Amino acid sequence: LQYDEEGNCNVFATRDVPAGYPLRISYGCPTNPSEFFATYGFLDETSPATFCKIMSIQPTEELKTIGLDFTRMLFYKDTGDISPEVWDVLLYAKVLANDLDTKRAFYEAHVNGDAETKNAIHQRYMGETSKVLKDHVDTFLQQLDALSEKAEGKDWNSHPRLPLILRHNEFVKSTFENVKSRLDPMVEQYQYQYQ
Repeated sequence: LQYDEEGNCNVFATRDVPAGYPLRISYGCPTNPSEFFATYGFLDETSPATFCKIMSIQPTEELKTIGLDFTRMLFYKDTGDISPEVWDVLLYAKVLANDLDTKRAFYEAHVNGDAETKNAIHQRYMGETSKVLKDHVDTFLQQLDALSEKAEGKDWNSHPRLPLILRHNEFVKSTFENVKSRLDPMVEQYQYQYQ
């Protein structure tokens, strides 16, 4: 896809395209409707997931290798499932922040495909990691409610994007609530085990 000096858009195919065949363009990763919304201004409610909205972690090359990427750190809309990358990044960046030996062992296990070591470390710290994730989800849900409350009483004629923003917020909220319904009993179970 290229633009010439006169502003004309020219499309070149990498293979033969029969006459009348539709040409399509990808707007990006279909698992993150928030990016589509922010970039293009539309909401894809068929999206199966959304970015987990963990933005407080400073990216490093090691974290990118672990999975720090909005296209991989996902919460799934219908099931409340949490992608492995969310667990990996939180464990590595937050829970193991002060346990450098275990942090190094986890990273090496990840890079070397040593699932046994990696899973053992996850199991040892799952109570702490699930608590960190639950705190994030609870805090984000409160922030989302506060943002949506700001829309109350606004004139939609003056703020024409407001209905779409509220639909986006509701999409994200229902996804996070599904995740919360999975996390709450998990955190409770680990708290019970530690008592």
